[in-house]
Amino acid sequence: MKRIGKWHSMFIAAAALASLTVGCGTTAAGTVSQSRTTPQESMPSKPAPSAHTGFPGYKWQVVAITRDGKVTPIPARYDVYLTFTANGQFGANEPVNYHSGIYRTTSDGFTTSGIATSAAGYTGNDPVTLLAIGAISAFNSGVHATATVTGDRLAVTVGSYLLDCTRDGTAGP
Repeated sequence: MKRIGKWHSMFIAAAALASLTVGCGTTAAGTVSQSRTTPQESMPSKPAPSAHTGFPGYKWQVVAITRDGKVTPIPARYDVYLTFTANGQFGANEPVNYHSGIYRTTSDGFTTSGIATSAAGYTGNDPVTLLAIGAISAFNSGVHATATVTGDRLAVTVGSYLLDCTRDGTAGP
């Protein structure tokens, strides 16, 4: 029997949860959206190219988020990160939900599509949690983000957010 890796297990769990919610998710504005694509339909036909960009194939821990000129450090206990597998799978974690889909590299970053979210609610008022939720939710399907890799650092700009990340191992198969 084939052993299922951690990344594959997380993707299956996110897909199962998304199917239980009948494809509905929450957008950054808090409205409900409905996705009609299945993970199989949204899979890339070939691996995302990685030679010219440097971020695919890795997990990136978000260490700071900048918005409106204010830099907020993100302590490790919040577990905010981005993953980009070599075969085009995208994942993003914030303190409440896990977001997954696919990505395609571009000349200056990447574009996401087929994003599904675990869709748990949050009624708290922790400013770091709220900032992380907003930043990760900005990776809606079809959104373009710019990305710059310098050594073990990744800077991603998406919407009005700048995520400063450090390489935190490989993203899985």
